[in-house]
Amino acid sequence: MAKAGRARPEVDTRARIMAAAAELLPRFTIAKLTMEDVARATGISRQTVYKHFRSKDDLVAELIAMELRANHAPRMRDLARLKPSHQKFVDLFMAQLDVGRQFPLIDPVLDPLIAPRMAELIFGVPVVLEALEEIWLPIFGKYADAGVIKPGVDHRQLVRWITYQQFWLITHPEVLAKDDAELEVYVKQFIVGGIVAT
Repeated sequence: MAKAGRARPEVDTRARIMAAAAELLPRFTIAKLTMEDVARATGISRQTVYKHFRSKDDLVAELIAMELRANHAPRMRDLARLKPSHQKFVDLFMAQLDVGRQFPLIDPVLDPLIAPRMAELIFGVPVVLEALEEIWLPIFGKYADAGVIKPGVDHRQLVRWITYQQFWLITHPEVLAKDDAELEVYVKQFIVGGIVAT
């Protein structure tokens, strides 16, 4: 039986693997990082890495989810405390977009060869959308109760749709608008405009 206050060894190992991967990713990029690289950096066997993460995609997805929970969730919670309105929904969308732009892996994501792999990770490995649902679903519930979100909108589908819109805006930053002021007009009229009740 483990002593009180001490983490289980497998939890420590998992944390070491994630810390090593987080440090290696900016240097290796998602495309080139291997589980062998992570094993070497942690000083453990590749089999042990695979015991904790079935694949590199699972490992990277866990890192993305960890980043969302640590840095995105608190900011969104603060904004969500404000009284719901159409404009506050736009502010929430823009705040999440801003957090996405500051994501540590953003530079490689802007590479046209990497963006499709990131999209597969975000939409294909459940842990990322689960983290986004933890952030967005309480907000959607509050906004729906206040009559801001149209009735009948599936909130889980809305998480996916907003995430897709933001992923496109992050990976193609200047296609739609030259600056955030212009982008906010599009977000208000078309992206959020399709969600909120009139």
